[in-house]
Amino acid sequence: MEQPVGRAPESVLEAARRIHAARSAEVAPYAELYPLLLAEVPEIMADWDRDTTALPWSALEESERQNNLASVITRVIDCAMSDASRDLRVDALIAAACSHGECRRTQEMEVASLFREYDLLRAATWGHLSRIIESPTSFSAIFVIDGLLSVATRATVLGYHRAEMTANGLWTSHREELGKTVRS
Repeated sequence: MEQPVGRAPESVLEAARRIHAARSAEVAPYAELYPLLLAEVPEIMADWDRDTTALPWSALEESERQNNLASVITRVIDCAMSDASRDLRVDALIAAACSHGECRRTQEMEVASLFREYDLLRAATWGHLSRIIESPTSFSAIFVIDGLLSVATRATVLGYHRAEMTANGLWTSHREELGKTVRS
């Protein structure tokens, strides 16, 4: 991309400031919502827990049922609404979700159950989000969070298959590629 005639090239510092300002503007509508939604995580997880009374989760000890799913939804909310650096937000989200998948594998959960638990998490999150803030902000937030929950689901499945992916030399490239799919 060519610079307009008469303008000096943008320095790295100027580019960083421009990018940070754009991210700050993007999350500005969520400034009030962000802490409110984070405060709802225990209730979101309680709703999720109430909806997981069916197998396979009911076969797990109550202390193991949620695993680190609360950390995943917290990282999803952070990724959507925090003004922290993109790399930090995305890496934290993917790491939490991959870890969740690895744990579900050790618990001998089936892959299909991962999709069901994310569906329940999505529904619980939407319910709380729509109660704490009105539209159109709630619709925008739901759209962003839904996309990030899809990434988290994929990362959980990736983590579930980490041993095979590592053995085949595919772990790092697939994890990095997943990180590139996050827009925010």
